[in-house]
Amino acid sequence: MRYFTLLSALAIAFPSFAQDDLLSLVEEKKDTKPEKVYATFKTYRLGNAQTTETVKAKHLDFRISHRFGNIYDDNLKNPINNTFQTFFGFDGAEDIRFSFDYGVTKNLTLGVGRSRMNSLLDGSVKWRLLEQTTNFSVPVSIAYFGDMGYTHKTTPALYQGVVKDFETNELHRFNFLNQLIIASKINPWLSVELLPTYYHRNYINERINKRDLSEDQNALFSCGFGARVKLTRRLCLIGDYFYNFAPFYVNNDAAFNPLSLGIEMETGGHVFSLFFTNASGLTENNYLTNTRDTWSKGQVKFGFSISRVFAL
Repeated sequence: MRYFTLLSALAIAFPSFAQDDLLSLVEEKKDTKPEKVYATFKTYRLGNAQTTETVKAKHLDFRISHRFGNIYDDNLKNPINNTFQTFFGFDGAEDIRFSFDYGVTKNLTLGVGRSRMNSLLDGSVKWRLLEQTTNFSVPVSIAYFGDMGYTHKTTPALYQGVVKDFETNELHRFNFLNQLIIASKINPWLSVELLPTYYHRNYINERINKRDLSEDQNALFSCGFGARVKLTRRLCLIGDYFYNFAPFYVNNDAAFNPLSLGIEMETGGHVFSLFFTNASGLTENNYLTNTRDTWSKGQVKFGFSISRVFAL
């Protein structure tokens, strides 16, 4: 009778054990895709540099950006007096930009904008090609950014400073930018990015580097570096820098590489970027080749953007 009871208990228990083993095998084989990294950056730009972030699908981002004058300028005869006379540069606007960016899909954004500097109209596309995963099986996010600019300055202003002994050409008004944005969220408090860039201008005025007599060229390669460091839940440090490889921009006292440093604050679902930079322009088509000021002489400007997003 004891043996019968024991065998009966085993007969009842075995199917449950077998079922558990089979379920565990099924669960182990279940395909679990790694999660994608969310919010490598909080905004579409750091200071000057683009990020891999795009506008949400079927949403329109209307943005007004402002770049004020120099807070201080060591080249002036009385720089301190000028700082107070211009109220730390707020009396002068180096550039103002209005832009519309529309999220066609979650990874594709199309934009148009108009900048005061060089009377520049531009159309852009940002396409996120790859998204980082939390387990680093895909260690980076990659996006392509392209921009085509058109200046509608008057013909005399376009050719200012040159002896015009050639015919006016409408193609002279165009410029083109191609950029890859390679970003990675290293950990919850640090995000970094690399931005290899190719920029071509159909027409340029002749400029020469007085140090080595190298001439400015229509096309150039540049590489940007950017980072976002999270200090608290709502406060971050941001910064970006672009280095132009063309000989004309190396050790040139009249052309400098753009650098921006600032803070990013998140309040009530909105992100505010407040930063300082030596670049006067608000778009890559302007600031890469038209940065004439330097941090070493205090020629730094305050910049910010105000945006409103509409669901369409």
